[in-house]
Amino acid sequence: MALSNVKEEILMKCVSRKEGDIIVFDINDDIVFSSLGEIRETMDRELAGPDSGKVLINLSNVGMIDSAGIGFIVSVYKSLLTRKGFFGLINPNESVKSVLQTVGLTRLFKVFDTEDEAVKSA
Repeated sequence: MALSNVKEEILMKCVSRKEGDIIVFDINDDIVFSSLGEIRETMDRELAGPDSGKVLINLSNVGMIDSAGIGFIVSVYKSLLTRKGFFGLINPNESVKSVLQTVGLTRLFKVFDTEDEAVKSA
């Protein structure tokens, strides 16, 4: 991969990739109102495809999440429920995990410490 492509991917707020039959979204920014446009665009494009029944969201590069971000993640989760899909979050930091716990989403979502653990569970 050319260096310019690597820089471009690093600057993107959301990058999708496949791990077998799972779509993994690597989010590289805070999940807050101001950054949701690009994140939503990338995820909507991938989730519109026929092979979008298993989704993991990698939160290892997310520093914080606000109420708009929570609402967005819940909407992704609900869309997968209608397809009887699999949904999980990977490696949220303590701040993000605290927000998810406070609003009760850790009881609803599967939260994994590592991607390997999440992929095996899917």
